[in-house]
Amino acid sequence: MKRFQVTRLILLVVLLTGLLAGCIFFQEKQVTYQRFGSGIDLRLTYYVRKDRVTRQTTNSTILYSALGVTNKAGAKRILNPLAQKYQGIKGLHEKITYHKYYAREELSIDYTKVNLQKIKSLPGMYYSGSKNKQISLEKSEALLQKNKFVKVENKNYKKFTKKQLTQKPFSITDFNSIKLAGSSLETAGTTVAALTKELGRPDSSQKTKTTGEERARYLWYLSPLKNAYLAVYTTGERITTKMLSRAITAGTQISSTQFDALQTGISYADVIKMLGKPRRAYELRSSSTSYSVLTYQDKSTTTKSYNFYFSNGKLISKRES
Repeated sequence: MKRFQVTRLILLVVLLTGLLAGCIFFQEKQVTYQRFGSGIDLRLTYYVRKDRVTRQTTNSTILYSALGVTNKAGAKRILNPLAQKYQGIKGLHEKITYHKYYAREELSIDYTKVNLQKIKSLPGMYYSGSKNKQISLEKSEALLQKNKFVKVENKNYKKFTKKQLTQKPFSITDFNSIKLAGSSLETAGTTVAALTKELGRPDSSQKTKTTGEERARYLWYLSPLKNAYLAVYTTGERITTKMLSRAITAGTQISSTQFDALQTGISYADVIKMLGKPRRAYELRSSSTSYSVLTYQDKSTTTKSYNFYFSNGKLISKRES
């Protein structure tokens, strides 16, 4: 899923209008919907008189892995610019609380006070207008159901497990700790069994054997949206190649000036220390030689990237693409 689709779910408001009159004398009721999946728990409650929605609350929980990030800083970089647009509007309150591995957003709208024309262009708004500018429950429910929201009775919500809320996202540090083995004489390399114990059963695996030792690929998705993954390649029992790919929003974004400043000979560790976490990382071990690649995204555009190539942990070349 693309980044804008994720953030639309985080700041979701459904606004539809209908022809309504004389509703203030009806008893207020609550109607609740939930959309749960892909690392996001979104709960929406309408407060209604007859068919008129008078106010709304939306409570969202999103795992950092769903955003393709590993910590609060990465989540803030994505969500804060969007949340800022919701501030200072009469009748609307929005707040995001950042926890260790997930964020929670609270959004409330009082439709008796808010100016619909003013908020309809905010990120995540769905709006169709008519002259009386009121919110129809019937039309709102139809749109929610079309977008895979499920009506909730008696607060019977689906919930994240404790493990999901407390599981540490996989980082470049974890990737670097995977030890490759270049030959059958090496016995200290990380095993697929050890990774399975840490990450669970691989999401996919593929094995081939023509002559000699069996070769295989194992892949773990690191995000509910499947936009980040770890893959390892084995010969026999040895992991000889590893690859980490993060979502396009993840990792430190750098500039051409930073790219130009790095000279050959600098170490792999120092590049990460100076530039921050890469979007992608790759390492191959062959006999006593290792070959690595780190990829960073440009600050100003998602179409440009910077690749740094290493041999035995030293930068030997770089390429802008």
